[in-house]
Amino acid sequence: MFGAADVKLCGTALLLVLGVLANVFNLGVMLRQQWRSGGVKTVAVIICFISLGNILLQISTFVLASSVWAGVLCWPDLPFFFCVVLFMWLSSSAVSFWSVAWLSVFYCMRVLSFSSALFRTLKENIATVLNIIMVVTLLTSCMMFTPFFYLHFQSKTLQNMTEKAACVIRKPLLPNWVDIHVYVIIFISYLTLMPLMIMLPTSLRLVVYLCKHTLAMQSSSHTADSYLLVCRLTVALVWVYLTTLLTISFYYFHAIFASGLSADMLILGLSFYCVASAILLTCSNKSLREKLRVLFFRGKTTSMLARRSAEDKSGVTATV
Repeated sequence: MFGAADVKLCGTALLLVLGVLANVFNLGVMLRQQWRSGGVKTVAVIICFISLGNILLQISTFVLASSVWAGVLCWPDLPFFFCVVLFMWLSSSAVSFWSVAWLSVFYCMRVLSFSSALFRTLKENIATVLNIIMVVTLLTSCMMFTPFFYLHFQSKTLQNMTEKAACVIRKPLLPNWVDIHVYVIIFISYLTLMPLMIMLPTSLRLVVYLCKHTLAMQSSSHTADSYLLVCRLTVALVWVYLTTLLTISFYYFHAIFASGLSADMLILGLSFYCVASAILLTCSNKSLREKLRVLFFRGKTTSMLARRSAEDKSGVTATV
């Protein structure tokens, strides 16, 4: 019989497969587009960062869940690979979150019109600026979570026979030179609040602008439907992003100031984010939609040709 931990691990594995497949598809299509174009397209770069970050986030999430399920937190010493996976888990989530925020900034700057000379100049050079910002975001995310390489267990001897027989879950600790309360508040702000402060205003401004243009172009139903699709996808992406950030913030702050919540909620929230964001990116990007349509139609065409060939063969045999 499967226990509750086994069911949770299988559910995490299922979300891992779905998320990795969706993000690998987005990453492959964008890399191929970059290679064919021979240049650097900012949208493709940002989607590549999001997809790669989601892939690493999903893999590290599954490894962490498997490690906890295998009893790593009960070992006498914390293995270094657990620290590495935790570092990759946090860094990849930060890269993905910030990339989603910069994607919202890019769409907002490209679509909206500005009267200020400063914003017009920024609009003209937004691609170059964001390409540099993406590299800075990657480096900053890696530097932010370097203290997790120094996690350790509090050294103590377990002399109780009951504790020796059972698994005693121990809490990993940051090094003594890190003020845990200040550091966690800083990295939670970097991981959740700062991207939210960037993404939410730009996304709402973009949605308001597109809604106004949709009402102004009611005579052109096709254009209006396209704008409504962008609005719905933008709102959906903001909702997924906001829900994930609130889940992460609630989990970590509860772990600091209260007894702590189960990590299952955090793992489920991040896994859902990876799957949902990949699907929304596929639906919102024209190149990804067209590639997905080609794959589906190619499969349908192949099956139809195979069916027709089988019917022809059966018809010839009947005639003979």
